[in-house]
Amino acid sequence: MPRFEWPWALALLPLLPVLAWRLRGRGGAPSAVVFPRAGEAARLARSRRQRWIRLPVFLRIFALAILIVAMARPEWGARTVRDISRSIGIQVVIDRSGSMSADDLVYEGQRRTRLEVVQRVSDEFIFGNGNDLKGRPADMVGLIAFAVFPSTLCPLTLAHEHLRPVLYGITVASGFENGTAIGDALALAAARFQATEAAAGGQFKSKVIVLLTDGENNSGARTVPEAADLARQWGVRVYAIGIRPSTGRNDYDEMVQYGLHALASETGGAAFTVHDGSELRAIYAHIDRLERNEVRVARMVDGRDAFFPVVSLALMFLLAEAALGQTWLRRLP
Repeated sequence: MPRFEWPWALALLPLLPVLAWRLRGRGGAPSAVVFPRAGEAARLARSRRQRWIRLPVFLRIFALAILIVAMARPEWGARTVRDISRSIGIQVVIDRSGSMSADDLVYEGQRRTRLEVVQRVSDEFIFGNGNDLKGRPADMVGLIAFAVFPSTLCPLTLAHEHLRPVLYGITVASGFENGTAIGDALALAAARFQATEAAAGGQFKSKVIVLLTDGENNSGARTVPEAADLARQWGVRVYAIGIRPSTGRNDYDEMVQYGLHALASETGGAAFTVHDGSELRAIYAHIDRLERNEVRVARMVDGRDAFFPVVSLALMFLLAEAALGQTWLRRLP
């Protein structure tokens, strides 16, 4: 479908039927010479020339219609694209190490595993729950899971319907996969922002990583401070959420204070500790309020200007009208 730079010009099109009626009515004037027995002449078969006598009028009307379309400055190939400079990019980074299988968190009155609670509340954050979480329909959201190695489960996308099955498809690691590579996961998430911006030729309005973990960094090539420095250089804020069940160890507080808090502080984000599903939902609601984006984040990319091709087509019809009017379909005054 074409896009019109001046669509108001198309308002002239409804005037053409009136003009066609006026031009057609010009042939209705009474004859200057009266012929006897005119009724007999009316019953004669019409010639091919008589049947096509009004073709020049229709060619002229059609040419005028095309000229009006040309005045609206049509463009072919125009399309709507993502304008990431007005968009928020969010990477949800989920720990799937073995400890996430512990069923010591309460969610909606039931004990569930840590991973299951993270999945359910993250779903509410992305898609909304009709209450305190409004969802993120206008934001590009990506999903990364990590244990001893990080993995991009879904790149940054607006097609959020692809996120839900991937989110609930996360399973707890075991065996040689078990571990907690927070530094590598953060570095991968930050790098994904860079790749998306390079491909789009622009920069996000805001770049956010939501990290959900219940452990300390004990695997991978990068330390958490190294990953934090990388995220800071690339303008990425990290909201670090530590999962601490009510029956957890006291030394977990030290990990939050000296690990996740330092990570969030370095990147301009914030660190939190949650004990159950309701607290996690409240933290997500807090992040949701901090990172809102109510503006439209799409723009139109110009296509090929079709003005001159359309005008040329109209001129062809006008030339055809003139040629027929002076030759085969010529009418005497």
